[in-house]
Amino acid sequence: MFFNRQKQTDKTKRQLITRLDGRAVKYVTKRDAETSVESVIGRSGRINTKNGYITIICDGTEVFRCSSDEAKCGELLSLDGVIIYTKDENSHQDIMVVAYYKYYR
Repeated sequence: MFFNRQKQTDKTKRQLITRLDGRAVKYVTKRDAETSVESVIGRSGRINTKNGYITIICDGTEVFRCSSDEAKCGELLSLDGVIIYTKDENSHQDIMVVAYYKYYR
């Protein structure tokens, strides 16, 4: 009764993460929590969600990695990308990464 909402959010989170696997990315930005400034950290890449991690690889280098259990994900309202909230493993600060999907015509 009280835990039904938690089960639904976990289920939708897992569904979103499985949909992200193999998705092509146009570019990836990282937002600074203190100044709210976004900086581009990678272009033309792909999202991988294997082995319990969300990994974004751009131009052959890994630009972002986090545990899929600790991440909070949500798609943009325009469905053009995904926002990933997590904590940095080293500094334990909140990180917000936005990956914009590549659009194919």
